[in-house]
Amino acid sequence: MNYRDEPLPENQHPVFIEECTRALESLRTQSRSFRSAAFATDDGFEISRLPATEEQDQRLASMASSLQALTEAVANDRAIGSTQYSLVEAESGRVLLRRVPGHKIMLLAVFGDEELAGQAVSISRTVLEDLSFQLPRTTASFAR
Repeated sequence: MNYRDEPLPENQHPVFIEECTRALESLRTQSRSFRSAAFATDDGFEISRLPATEEQDQRLASMASSLQALTEAVANDRAIGSTQYSLVEAESGRVLLRRVPGHKIMLLAVFGDEELAGQAVSISRTVLEDLSFQLPRTTASFAR
């Protein structure tokens, strides 16, 4: 097998990135208090974000990865199953972490306090279910 024939990791493939960006746009459209959002790998590498910037800020993806790992460790330790999402309530907004079904990536979304927590959770669930359906289930489909 030649290097050019090796599959790309799914999070680096342009189609994968495009679908993630499209999901972020959908989230922004459906939420009146959307501030920012990003997709990141489980190990803390950013895939896509809105609003997009020239410079990647890996701190946010790294923090999200750590928080996701911590919440999963708590759930596993208490034998209550896998986590669906984590929600951080702050004075003027919310931060929601949510797994993408069937993929080792997560959504990190920041909402203002205009959005009720349940609305943010519901909107994000619908957006991620749609994204999961759009994304191929295996990295083998992402050949160079």
